[in-house]
Amino acid sequence: MIKKILQYPQDKDILLQKSEEVKNIDEIKDLIQDMKDTLNSDPSGAGISAVQIGELKRVCIIKYDNKEYTLINPVITWKRSGANGIKPFKEGCLSAPGVYTIVNRPQKVVCEYLDENGETQKLDQGGWLSAIIQHELDHLEGFCEVFKAVDKQNQ
Repeated sequence: MIKKILQYPQDKDILLQKSEEVKNIDEIKDLIQDMKDTLNSDPSGAGISAVQIGELKRVCIIKYDNKEYTLINPVITWKRSGANGIKPFKEGCLSAPGVYTIVNRPQKVVCEYLDENGETQKLDQGGWLSAIIQHELDHLEGFCEVFKAVDKQNQ
């Protein structure tokens, strides 16, 4: 079912909260489907985190290169660092439509997570997919760089 995407700053009381670890994947099957339906309803979206539809669970869905990834309890276990490892990415957010900002991020990360079957998976990615992963995991921590740009615009 397509859900309403929370908007910043109107829904900041929820969007700025840290999400909780998922203990039982069977309990979030409907949530995962709702997130997929919601993400697929907006062609501009590359990813969505559960908090963006009001659920404080550590789950995100990413669409990239005709593939869809469901990340449950994702953790970045490695980031490329150093001056040559950081790259500027132009990012937007479904929770702040029409707002874009440049975010300097590690250009490559390794992310470990559980898939929908509870199997441990690993994404070892660079480039744009790396930025999407980092953006969605920021949401799980109650943070989004794009929200800072919204705040600047509203000053």
